[in-house]
Amino acid sequence: MNEVSGRVRKVLEASLPQGVITDNIDDDFPLIELGVGIDSVARLELLVALEQEFRVRLDEGEITPEFFESVGEMSRHISGKLGDGAA
Repeated sequence: MNEVSGRVRKVLEASLPQGVITDNIDDDFPLIELGVGIDSVARLELLVALEQEFRVRLDEGEITPEFFESVGEMSRHISGKLGDGAA
């Protein structure tokens, strides 16, 4: 999952507003609670970017608030999609 996490982190960093420091964001860093800048518009942009990066379809019903909790949560979900042959 390290490759997936690294790719998710790159997409996240590119999606965040300028000036947000991402040096300390590891797989378990709580993105929402600490206000990293993921509002509803940023979430949509992040989802589109993740779908493009991994060539998967993230259905609306799958995207819960927990999905955005951390890089690790996003990576686990995407890894599951890739493992299911959904790529």
